[in-house]
Amino acid sequence: MPVVRQLPSTPERRVVLVRRPGRHPATDPQAPLRVWICGSLPHDPPPRVAVVDQHADLLDWPASGPTDGLARPDPQAPLLAVCTNSSRDLCCGLDGRALVGALTSAVTSSNDRVWECSHLGGHRFAPTALLVGDGLVYGRLDAAVAQSLIDSGPTPSTAGHLRGRSCLPPAAQAAEAWLLAQGAHPDPLTADCENVGDRLQVTFADMPPVWLAPETGTPRPASCGGEAETWSAWRVLGG
Repeated sequence: MPVVRQLPSTPERRVVLVRRPGRHPATDPQAPLRVWICGSLPHDPPPRVAVVDQHADLLDWPASGPTDGLARPDPQAPLLAVCTNSSRDLCCGLDGRALVGALTSAVTSSNDRVWECSHLGGHRFAPTALLVGDGLVYGRLDAAVAQSLIDSGPTPSTAGHLRGRSCLPPAAQAAEAWLLAQGAHPDPLTADCENVGDRLQVTFADMPPVWLAPETGTPRPASCGGEAETWSAWRVLGG
């Protein structure tokens, strides 16, 4: 799959590799690929799938996917993609696979759509997962919270695990997560960030502004067994 590994992630596109749970024998590296194209905004179409015979064709695709009608809607697309990439961080391999195992042991039609995936970032929050059709990334998941995401999608009860919407800048992700936890439903397309003194104001259409401030914490390991590092984040001050 060398061509797939050459595909760059850009501000308009994030490339994530997925596979069904469990170990898989080596297969023909030139075999056709299934490629899912998924948006990260509420108004985006549902996930689509394309079967690609010539892997090099992927290099010519725009960020939005093929334009020749090759992709079609796929109601059986992966629903929850759990990071199990132990080469980047051992916690993802251990905790991610444990979560996948717990979910797939509960045999339901929806849980058949839980897949493993490559690195999502934020490995200190393992296990992490992408709610595929929504473009929302979650962390520090347990089986109950993940099952709620599978059954009901994003709700205020799961907002505490939300790390952000993949297409928004970090401050807007923090503001949206805070509003979702309050039961609000901001339109991420309207997110606007403005510096006001030493604070940042994030606004969404028809929503009161959310105020944030940068925060730097005491050093802590960024990954399993890693050295302690200082970290920074956006702290929500309130709306």
